[in-house]
Amino acid sequence: MKRARERDARTVEKRYSTKPIRIVLGAREFRIPANYFGPKYRDEPDTFVAKDHGFGFSLFLPDFGGYTKDNWQEGWFHPQLISVRQVKQVDKNEIVKFNDGTRQKISPAAYGDPAAMYKNVKGLYEDYSAFKLYGLEGYRHQGGGATPGVLWTGTRSNGEFFFFRSYMDPGQTLPPGRYPLCDIRYYSAQEDLSITYVYPKHHLDKWREIDDAIWAKLHSWRVK
Repeated sequence: MKRARERDARTVEKRYSTKPIRIVLGAREFRIPANYFGPKYRDEPDTFVAKDHGFGFSLFLPDFGGYTKDNWQEGWFHPQLISVRQVKQVDKNEIVKFNDGTRQKISPAAYGDPAAMYKNVKGLYEDYSAFKLYGLEGYRHQGGGATPGVLWTGTRSNGEFFFFRSYMDPGQTLPPGRYPLCDIRYYSAQEDLSITYVYPKHHLDKWREIDDAIWAKLHSWRVK
């Protein structure tokens, strides 16, 4: 294990790069430093054309920087890692085919509209909020603690409603082998993009700061 880690460290030292990577997402273009994709991106292509699945990147608290020559070592279990798993376009006029052969325009819930998605899932949760923290209201599943986790609702800095899930209650003791996350996924009408990202639950109090920082990075990187 030690030899493997030393070998990886030598590779990172050799292939670490902050060169700009050109990301093409439809009519949008971004220039993103390579170290936001990984610690060994020196030899990766300078241009990536993101198609239906979009693109992702990583940030690290507290300053929302990318990978360094040191912080890569804990991998996906880094306690400060914010993993933006997907930024993609949405076709709100897409015609989708159902199993019975019929076709119709995609529904708002299917493309990620937060209000529509919430309407579909809120019946699974209790009517009253069990938690009010950090400008959020948290709802447990119907039936109490049989199903772990909390659904949180709130308002983003731009005024848009959204909700997300955390896989453990606030203050709940972490069981062995578990790595509870906050799982956020929504379509932003103002940005006209869909986004999915996760981060460790112990950063719940920073939910707004994290959300703002992700979009601020995308705005700063956009060149077209």
